[in-house]
Amino acid sequence: MLKKSIILVMTIVFLGLSLTTVSAADLKSISYSIAGDSSDIDTLELEPEFRLRGGYPAKINLAFDGDDFYLGTDLGLNLLVADNLKLDLNLMLTSEVDNQDLGKAVGLKAETRSRELSFFWQTYYFIDDDLDDHAYYTGGVNYGLGGRSDLVISFGNQYWDLDNDVLKLGLKYRM
Repeated sequence: MLKKSIILVMTIVFLGLSLTTVSAADLKSISYSIAGDSSDIDTLELEPEFRLRGGYPAKINLAFDGDDFYLGTDLGLNLLVADNLKLDLNLMLTSEVDNQDLGKAVGLKAETRSRELSFFWQTYYFIDDDLDDHAYYTGGVNYGLGGRSDLVISFGNQYWDLDNDVLKLGLKYRM
């Protein structure tokens, strides 16, 4: 519980810094989504994405599955930025991974860069020793609905339950 409290305080501080006039991060977008398997919607998620000074991507994932809250933070390092493709090396910390506290992961994220239709893929490897499964992954498509909003459809698993494959539907609003 102490680790979750520390991560929550860090998240609140990070959000507070990003909303001040002298901010270290600019809010890039906010995604709202629901996730579930073929018959149940079991998770609601809120995911603000930031651009740190220097252009580095960062995001916070707040999820609720009906019983518990989960928190994941992600910090990226740009490996490749081209006109139509972006590739980042990411570090991730989570409040829980497969019933263990404080998950730590390293991963890659690739995305095409188009306003109308773009594809993304990300995969992470949790470096925690006591896990049976170490892979977190998701991939999907962003379909432009308007000037600042996208419909997001993706398939993957969840960082707190690596065995649970889900379909995710959401809306993304770009600032």
